[in-house]
Amino acid sequence: MNPLIPTSWEVLAMLAGAAVIVLFVVALLSLSRDEHYTGTQRLLWLLVLLAAPLLGPILWLTLGRRHALEPHNGPVR
Repeated sequence: MNPLIPTSWEVLAMLAGAAVIVLFVVALLSLSRDEHYTGTQRLLWLLVLLAAPLLGPILWLTLGRRHALEPHNGPVR
């Protein structure tokens, strides 16, 4: 085997790592643009994202953004 050519499991591991990084960046951008939470709440969510790099973004995207999916009765901007 050529040591310069990655094996199939190495390619799979690199793709999984890239997916985790993309998920983290998407969650981080979503958190930074969210206007519903206060600065302290955002900081707590950021700590969750940093403490659990895989589970944190999944929690944010499923639980933290729930209010974004709910219709609001306020004025349209």
